[in-house]
Amino acid sequence: MIRPVFLLIFSLFLFLISSSRIFAEGEFKTDYRSSYVVDESGKTRVTQEITIENLTSQYRVSDYKFTIGSDAITNITAWDPTGALTPTVTKEDGKTEISLQFRAQVFGKGNQLVFGVAYDFPGLASHNGLMWEINLLRLSGLESISSYTLTLSVPKTFGPLLFAFPTPKTQSDSGTQRLLTYDKQTLLAGAPRIGFGELQLYKLALTYHLRNPGIGLGYTEIAFPPDILGYQKDIQTSFLPAPVSIRVDDDGNYLARYNLGPFEQKEVVWEGFLALFHPPRNFTNAKAEELPAELVQKYTKPQKYWETETVEIKSQFAQLVDPNLSVAQNLRRIYDFVTSNLSYDYQKLASGQLIRLGAQSALTQKDKAVCMEYTDLFIALARASGIPTREVNGYAYTADSTNRPLSLQLAQGDVLHAWPQAYFPNVGWVMIDPTWGSTSGSDYFSAFDLSHLSFVIKGAESEYPLPAGSYKTESGQKDVEVSFSSDTDILNINPNLEVEINFNPFAISPFPAEATIYVKNPSRVSAFAATLSITTNFLQPEEATINLGTIPPGAIVSKTVRLMPKDAFAGGNEKLQVTAAASSFEGAEISTAGSNSLSVYPLYLPVSTAFLLLVLAIFGWNAVHVGGKI
Repeated sequence: MIRPVFLLIFSLFLFLISSSRIFAEGEFKTDYRSSYVVDESGKTRVTQEITIENLTSQYRVSDYKFTIGSDAITNITAWDPTGALTPTVTKEDGKTEISLQFRAQVFGKGNQLVFGVAYDFPGLASHNGLMWEINLLRLSGLESISSYTLTLSVPKTFGPLLFAFPTPKTQSDSGTQRLLTYDKQTLLAGAPRIGFGELQLYKLALTYHLRNPGIGLGYTEIAFPPDILGYQKDIQTSFLPAPVSIRVDDDGNYLARYNLGPFEQKEVVWEGFLALFHPPRNFTNAKAEELPAELVQKYTKPQKYWETETVEIKSQFAQLVDPNLSVAQNLRRIYDFVTSNLSYDYQKLASGQLIRLGAQSALTQKDKAVCMEYTDLFIALARASGIPTREVNGYAYTADSTNRPLSLQLAQGDVLHAWPQAYFPNVGWVMIDPTWGSTSGSDYFSAFDLSHLSFVIKGAESEYPLPAGSYKTESGQKDVEVSFSSDTDILNINPNLEVEINFNPFAISPFPAEATIYVKNPSRVSAFAATLSITTNFLQPEEATINLGTIPPGAIVSKTVRLMPKDAFAGGNEKLQVTAAASSFEGAEISTAGSNSLSVYPLYLPVSTAFLLLVLAIFGWNAVHVGGKI
């Protein structure tokens, strides 16, 4: 007797289907061919052709049901060998359930039922700023099917392929379309994320509310968005009122100082652009021994929320980390553990009670995690294993708060995001997002995106500096404004430097002279790897070349240089020549020069002059005295 089967095929896009009866995989063999065709407007038409082969003579497939993790699905059609079918569609809780009743009856071992479903799926492709981005949701139950082929077709007008993860099995062109194909093994690595374009550009306005609550004089420092070479370029258009000074800390943060009088309040507004790029991630097989010792010493220390020395953290990293593996492989293990063991707490996010738990509590309260817990646990495990790791706070653009949520809420006002940054030997600092990796099912370890805008980097401390949006005097203030921009002309700005030299107009050999050199960056972009080169005639600088590091827009760096005469007889007019050199974000070299002169007198000259004046003075006094007696 042939038994009809109500077959529950695996759920598409995030949601699982349960059944009171589970049929063994040996009863049917399933093969899927899915096509995602995106048109010029970003509308996506999904077509799925499914082949189900009977592996026994006892069962046939009579029904089919699957769930899509979106209630925006439209224009649903279906068919089997007999012709068009009328699907039963149910939408609730943000999901679409599609049920099919087959007219075709396929009997016998080895025979196949071929049917299809097609629908429009809005929102998969989005055009934001300078980029097109496609985010497919995860496929649940992929392991239980025989084969799966997914073909994505996008217009060539979307621009060059910037990133794609997982890496497509094949890439080709067909007329005006670009084709990317994935197989089952590739899709098991994660939900595909594809970006087209060259860069992303954002326009920002950040407001800082400063207040001195005391009667004394005070000051504070505020952090404005830093440059991250290769990933984030800062173009500053306005910073008012101007700060007293600007410095770069050891983590690369840009900190502006403001002095405040007694009970003074001040509102500061920073305006500018952030350009984001996608550098390739070429992880190497380098092991922990190749990590720079100074970074290991500095960025593996325990901090509040990064409890690297607790029994639980030590026990967990000992199970994950293998010293015989590379740093990249061990970090991957930590990432996989964090993304698969923590569960995002959407109710916690909705309630607004976003209290930071820290790594230790994240291990014991795995279902209470938001981005802070994902980040803290990743950092603590990596630091405990001896791998330098830091935290990044900033703004992350998302159009899907379920799969890519934000959860760093600031005084009931702005909501930001947190993610870790780890150091890879021979690569450098690399940003990772275990939160979105967990919630979306995509891989934010092997590939990143152009949606994460970095405001601050926390490495030396787990709580400082504070990101933009944290400087509030009243609850509920919205101080972070971000929008997409297409003003690519702003990217053509290069840094320039100005040099000023100050010292006393004269010096005496063999005593050293001192010169203070000021290097200012009056441009709207940073100057990187800045250096000072000093040349003289006969005074010898203690350092002929001085490293200045990064000079942010509007910053002034000063260096005091000691100039040593060659000997006590050195003298004359000394001309001090200084060249300040640096590079732009893109690597273009820039330089500027300045000079100043001073007179150097040998020691014997002022001594002999003083002696002569003394003799003349004595002789003159004696002459007056003798003349007085006459």
